[in-house]
Amino acid sequence: MRTGVVVLLTLAGLGILRGQPAFHPTSEGPYFLTAGDLNGDGVDDVVVVCRGELRMPDDPRPGNDRITVYFSESGGARRRQDFGVGFGPYTAAIADLDGDGRNDVAVVNFQDARRHLSILWGPQKEAVHLQVDGAFEYDKSRNDRGEPIYPAPGLTSLVVRDFDGDGKPDIAAVAWSSDFFVIFRNEGNRRFRQARYPLLPGPRDVAAADFNRDGHLDLAFTIYSSNLVDVWLGDGKGSFRLEQRFHAQGHIPYHLKAGDLDGDDWPDLVVGNRGPSDNVTVFQNRGGRLQFAGSFRPGTPKKGETTADEIRDILLTDADGDGKLDLVAACHVSHKVVLWRGTGSFEFGAAFAGRRALEFPGKGPRALHPLDGGIGVAFFGSSEFAVLGVEAFGAR
Repeated sequence: MRTGVVVLLTLAGLGILRGQPAFHPTSEGPYFLTAGDLNGDGVDDVVVVCRGELRMPDDPRPGNDRITVYFSESGGARRRQDFGVGFGPYTAAIADLDGDGRNDVAVVNFQDARRHLSILWGPQKEAVHLQVDGAFEYDKSRNDRGEPIYPAPGLTSLVVRDFDGDGKPDIAAVAWSSDFFVIFRNEGNRRFRQARYPLLPGPRDVAAADFNRDGHLDLAFTIYSSNLVDVWLGDGKGSFRLEQRFHAQGHIPYHLKAGDLDGDDWPDLVVGNRGPSDNVTVFQNRGGRLQFAGSFRPGTPKKGETTADEIRDILLTDADGDGKLDLVAACHVSHKVVLWRGTGSFEFGAAFAGRRALEFPGKGPRALHPLDGGIGVAFFGSSEFAVLGVEAFGAR
């Protein structure tokens, strides 16, 4: 079973997948892209989380505080609407969190000292803001006055799944500034009970999968500041324990994705390393243990130890429809989106092949999401997103 494909969307009104991509405006500084049916019409809507430029925590607006949603409408049209969340929103997840039959949107806010997690509830998507319970410390960069450059806890990523088996989706969120992850266990009636787990300095992203195939969801984390990856096993009751820790085989591991790359029904892992290694690394799941199985680079020439591509997001999706998961990387600095074809092989270094790249001069690709046989790309520097068809890469 291929576990890396997320959803398929109908994107009528958002541009043609063949030929030149169409660009669609968003709020300032889009940073993450996802999709789901928010208005109950059976057609998925596009959600773009817009972080904006980060400023000092004592600034009146230390970051943007908006997400942009393109709602589906009759006749294939799309209607844009922006919603308020906390400052510096980083990532979002879509799920029916309150059991009313309509999807809600959960957003983590990196740059907000009070509105740590925002949930847009109900048909009107009215935002309610939550805080992480208890005390936490900040141990990252400071200015010349000794003040934190970023607020605590500094949530960067989240995943929404049912971790305790009660049929209600829970939330796992990562606190980069304060070095922990927190589980928001869904108790119903829009209430959550929290539990925190310490991580090594600088956790960045989280992915959920059943890595040991015991029927319970587990979690994998990139540890940005330590160049490590952690795997924590779930007990099916909402608790987790550290099982495996290994080097990311690259520098500054950023995003990671789980998916069955070789068709053996064990979820594998890919890690995008932001730099200066400029690579995506693959870890094969061998009976519940993840082992390094190769590295892939976008290939932009660079000088010395500086990053040339700065991989900001990665995606596993069957872009060419051959039944194998392909790899896509958003390269922020080199303005490229790079596609590798999945081979289904796990010979070392052979999981992907046939590198192809599209360049977008002056635009900084930042986020990726599969959209109806194409690839959605959000561009941070130009505050817009586009839909790419695999034909644009010249691949079949």
